[in-house]
Amino acid sequence: MRSYNLGASVPEGAIYKDVVVIGNGPSGIMLSYILAGNWPYYTGRPHPDEMLTARLKGIPAGRSLLEEDLNFLSQGLEGRSNNPMSLLSDMLMHPYADVGLDLPSLLEWRHHPEHQVDHIVLGKGPPGGAWQVMDANILTISLGSWMQLPGVDYRLWEAVDSGSEVLSSRNCRASVRSVARYYSDYVKTRRIGRFFRNKTVVTAVRPMDTALTQCRNSIDPETGVQIHQPEARWQVEGYDSTTHIPFTYVCNRVVLATGANDIPNRLGIPGELDNTDYVIHDLATLEKCLDRLVEEEGIDREGSPCEAQCDPILVVGAGLSAADAVIAARFRSLPIIHVFRSKSPQFNGRQLPEEMYPEYHKVHQMMNDRSASYPHYTAMPEHNLVEICPDKKVRLQGPDGKISVHQVSVITILIGSRQDLSILPSNLNLASDPTRPVDCRSNPVLVDPFSYAAVRAPAGMHVVGPLAGDNFVRFLQGGAIAVASNIHKDKSKRETVL
Repeated sequence: MRSYNLGASVPEGAIYKDVVVIGNGPSGIMLSYILAGNWPYYTGRPHPDEMLTARLKGIPAGRSLLEEDLNFLSQGLEGRSNNPMSLLSDMLMHPYADVGLDLPSLLEWRHHPEHQVDHIVLGKGPPGGAWQVMDANILTISLGSWMQLPGVDYRLWEAVDSGSEVLSSRNCRASVRSVARYYSDYVKTRRIGRFFRNKTVVTAVRPMDTALTQCRNSIDPETGVQIHQPEARWQVEGYDSTTHIPFTYVCNRVVLATGANDIPNRLGIPGELDNTDYVIHDLATLEKCLDRLVEEEGIDREGSPCEAQCDPILVVGAGLSAADAVIAARFRSLPIIHVFRSKSPQFNGRQLPEEMYPEYHKVHQMMNDRSASYPHYTAMPEHNLVEICPDKKVRLQGPDGKISVHQVSVITILIGSRQDLSILPSNLNLASDPTRPVDCRSNPVLVDPFSYAAVRAPAGMHVVGPLAGDNFVRFLQGGAIAVASNIHKDKSKRETVL
């Protein structure tokens, strides 16, 4: 902890950090690992992409990737991300994984204590972020090996954690429960826990008046040594969720690594917010509600869904979360009404092959079969939920405009989620298209591709992870490398000037 005289605009008791990271999920963990002094180096082994290998071979011996021209290294890369740094990091850590090759990482990590950056990672719960509050029983979309962070092989960790002597297949998906434990354990085994402040709620992030807090040099009167006082460009306020004691950090850089699942999307229909005991917007709560329903109704969990023993579960949505809700209800032998807007729901079979994701392909088949082969599963395409009544009746509008009324037991609305950016100033619009709100898939924050600096924000703000369009763990590591590289290069420039 450091205390500096940074000017009248800084609140008394504020703690200075070079970097404050908001969010302790995989993005925040990865960035903290690098800022703790762990730098990536090219191993020298060739990549299947000969052009990429040629560029990598130009890196001088002993130089880290953080010191290189990331724009040059990432030229011409193609893949499942729109961010060149995400593609570069994925190509180096999982070479040609999309075509089934099982090749070792082309990066090795070396610890440099002298390059450690003074930083703090703020999180709402344990390290792992949203992974700690997801439904622990579902499987990840990504392969288990794609969930890992540098230095801890996920499959080896999983074998030790489960007490197994056999490694899981590289083509196996992981349970959310296992992934959550992996991230929490990663922070401990990598010895970066001292940089994490968990169980916090951030309430405000605002730019500071740099005219009052800008960097100043002075001479220590006792030693005669020049003192380089840091520049505080951002102020972060919040409180400890356990003690409710407030805190304030001031920093040179703030990094938004907050993920994308803070606020579930809502339909905005009558009754949606008035009946919260049976209207649900997330899978974890749904699982608990379904278990309670099974117990209260005395339903045989091993029974056949053909023998409906209660009013149906209403599922609204056509995405993977809605499919998970259908799977959860059928697992408990509960009847289902599935409402979605499209006539023929599409499914990306190329990215989610049937042999690896049979459960999602089964739900997709059910959605298109119009219930013919699945008793007590009723698909209602081209329908909209228009009202929720207090007596657990719902009004559905069909494609012809006619209204039908259905008695249900639970209503789950799973139509996506969005990030809560209310901590930022209201006039700060970070989206790629500033006329629309930030959406992690269709309208992410506009960032510089090689520093992940927020283009529409005052200097010193970076954005990583889903907010920057990196929605999978295997891709978000590129953003962390970009931010750390930018921090190092700026520091080197300042030291050269001094």
